Amino acid sequence: MSLEVLLIPIGIAAIAAIREAGRTDLCEKCKTTRITDQQLLHDALLAMGATRLSVAEGRMTGDSPYGRITFQRIGEVFLGRVDHAEDQITDNMLAALDMSVGALLQQRTIASLHARAAEMGMTLVSQTAANGEVQLVFEQAT
Repeated sequence: MSLEVLLIPIGIAAIAAIREAGRTDLCEKCKTTRITDQQLLHDALLAMGATRLSVAEGRMTGDSPYGRITFQRIGEVFLGRVDHAEDQITDNMLAALDMSVGALLQQRTIASLHARAAEMGMTLVSQTAANGEVQLVFEQAT
């Protein structure tokens, strides 16, 4: 057996290992979110005060009130963290993000219902209470 036959597979394996070690798509110390939509994640982060967001397919970084943040899509969902911070700070940021996502989805749903009611010849009156609860009342358009 020639030495070349042994060195080629070893070289290929070494190159693959070096590439894997340098990958930036892994999100070490990240925690799972329920967010699957990158645009929703972006909008929710902006709503909670994030700035200088850098967006790439399946990855987002930026500054937030909690510190530098990183989000990475792994499978179907995004994982996120506050860079170089304790787990509790990441947990607090993700809790605030979850609330921001909920508020955005609520606003989008109400806007969609307003449009749908208009198509059906109805007027949708929405009243928001101080606690964020929304009551929807349909009225026949005149």
